Amino acid sequence: LGLDIIEWILHPEQAFINKGALMESFVGQELLAYALPSRKHALYYWHKESKADQAEIDYVVQLAGRIIPIEVKAGKGKTLQSLQSFLKKHPDCPYGLRFSGNNYSDYQSIRSYPLYAIAQVMTQHDEQMRKAILHLVA
Repeated sequence: LGLDIIEWILHPEQAFINKGALMESFVGQELLAYALPSRKHALYYWHKESKADQAEIDYVVQLAGRIIPIEVKAGKGKTLQSLQSFLKKHPDCPYGLRFSGNNYSDYQSIRSYPLYAIAQVMTQHDEQMRKAILHLVA
């Protein structure tokens, strides 16, 4: 890929600028890696295009029986207009996820995590799902 590992370590913010496709691919691979092995999984996205308004969500997943939009930002990405638009149009979605160069935070109905935390997020949701299934069976 022509990437410089030294730059990743010494200057991660500069190294990942304009590397959006790489970060989106990383998150997509992680989503598939932490999916239930007993089911065939595919990656989905959301795209809205109109003359007045364009929006795109990188991934739309089902977690614990709910549809959750996921936005990936290679850098510190502060604008989340597409994610906010999706949540506004789909009020049944409890929250959206953002993976980026930012630290952990919650703002309104958007939960932000650093890129390295995707495994933590996916395993937490798996645990919530297991508890819900056990409660239904018991």
